[in-house]
This record gives sequence, structure tokens and C-alpha cells, in this order.
Amino acid sequence: MSKLLLIDLDGTMIDTPHFEAWRNAAHEFSGKQLTQQEYIDHIAGRPRMEGASRLLALTTDDVGGAKTGSFSADELAEYKQKEFLRLSPGTELFDDALRLLERIEESAQPVMFYTASMNAPQLFEAALNRSNVRRKPKVSITRQAPHQTRDELVQQLIGDHDPQDVHLIDDSPYATDLACGLGLHAWQIRRHHLEPKAAHPRASILSSLDEFTLANKSQGRNNHE
Repeated sequence: MSKLLLIDLDGTMIDTPHFEAWRNAAHEFSGKQLTQQEYIDHIAGRPRMEGASRLLALTTDDVGGAKTGSFSADELAEYKQKEFLRLSPGTELFDDALRLLERIEESAQPVMFYTASMNAPQLFEAALNRSNVRRKPKVSITRQAPHQTRDELVQQLIGDHDPQDVHLIDDSPYATDLACGLGLHAWQIRRHHLEPKAAHPRASILSSLDEFTLANKSQGRNNHE
């Protein structure tokens, strides 16, 4: 068991419609068909305004859009938020995330959850309340500040812990690589075989959170296998 387990929310624990909301925003303002790969490479896991700025760069480079260049990152972010709120009611925990929570509860593993999303903490709490996970203390959730980098967020979460005593699970290959570079034991949850893999040689890949064994520091499969 690690002294601290850090777990991302969006795409790792809860199945949130961020991609759909960003895709609708891109199409509304520019006619661009945002692909899953573009979303993962440029937007996923980043704070909303950073995601909007990156989407703006993608859409203004797309000369096929009838509205190209006539909108701002603020407008993209506002529209995305409205779409997300429209699509997000009933957001649920992934089945394997629910089982992981049950194992965490049984083992008394210290855990902190984190996210770059403003909405994910409330959606996570609501999904937990609808589940049958027996939680005594309220879960700890840290949201990445608008001008905070993911590196700074992870450093904040680690606190006084030795990085070698900290385990991290994230669906973002970028975040997984970053955590490995900081000396953490990091796992990428990669539920679909077409999703990109973390590249750091110390990163491990999980096709399901069921593969993550709290008591074993060698769990998961190395991404180069």
C-alpha cells in the first residue's frame, strides 16, 4: 500500500461528456469536426480556458469554417460550459472505478482526488451519493487552479510525502508521464486500445482499474509490453 494514492476524476473515475461538449462548441463556432485525437492531444485534462485557447488555435487554423476568426476563447469556453451542463446530468462512475472505491474503503488506503474541471467535483459527489459505496469521511478533492500547471498541482498534492511513496492514476498520457518524471509511481488508465499511451519508461498501463492492486507496487502492465 502506498502512503498516498492520487486519482484523477475526469475520464478515470467518472464518465464525463467533456469531449462531446468541446466538439459541439467547435462545430457551432467554426464548423470544424473536432476529432477524439485532437481533443486528447490538445484539450483533455486541461483547465477550461486553456482548453478554449487551444481549441481556438485549432479552429482558426481551419479555413473551411464559415465563422473562422470571428469568435474568442471566452466565447468557446462559455458555450462549452453550457453544453457540458446540458449533457452532464446523470454522469456516473465507471464500473471499475466503483469497484476501486470499494477496495480503497476496505483497505483504508489514504487517497486524494484531483481534477482540472470546475464541474467534476460536484458530479463525482453526486455519482458517489447514487452508488452504494460506504464512505465514512468526505472524500478529498483538489481542483487545479486556472493558472496552475499540472506539474504545480501534482507538487501541491504530494506535499511533504516522498514521491516514491506516492502512486497516481490518470487517463491522460501527458499527466502520467509528468508524474513519472517527478518520481511518482504512475499508471495510465487506457480503456480503449486506440487511445495514446504514456511514453515514460516507468509508466504502467491499465486497461481496467480492476488491474490496480492496492497492496502491490508492481501492479499494472508496462507500456512497452
